[in-house]
Amino acid sequence: MEVLDEDMEAIATLLPKLIWAQQRQMAQDLSGYGLTFPQFIALTVLEQFSGECRMGPLASAALQSAASMTGIVDLLLERWLVRRERHPEDRRSVVVYLTDHGRSLLAEVKVNRHQQGRALLAAIPPGDRQLLRQVLARMVELMEKRRAD
Repeated sequence: MEVLDEDMEAIATLLPKLIWAQQRQMAQDLSGYGLTFPQFIALTVLEQFSGECRMGPLASAALQSAASMTGIVDLLLERWLVRRERHPEDRRSVVVYLTDHGRSLLAEVKVNRHQQGRALLAAIPPGDRQLLRQVLARMVELMEKRRAD
């Protein structure tokens, strides 16, 4: 087998393992806050939309169906992390707002995630971290170029 093929197979095995390990760790971390990954994404999207968003765009941005987003928002409502109201100008539309409690919890989760990320990267020598950044950036660049072509 050619070296390039061996590298491709190793990378094709390692990348999904890395993503899976990261997702499991994140799910475990979020469960400590009583959140699921979709709930965390919904809170993050709301924060990106300055704390308020209609249900349709919120579902789209969080990569959820409208029905799934309704269930996610219902659970967040129970914990006072968001509030939901009819749009003042379009009564058919619903707007979701991030509450102060939701902002506070989201900030706490982000601090925890940042600390864990730092601890993980601290175990990798600086030169290797820089090389990893360069290689990943190049792979993303190549994949985006390929998709655009």
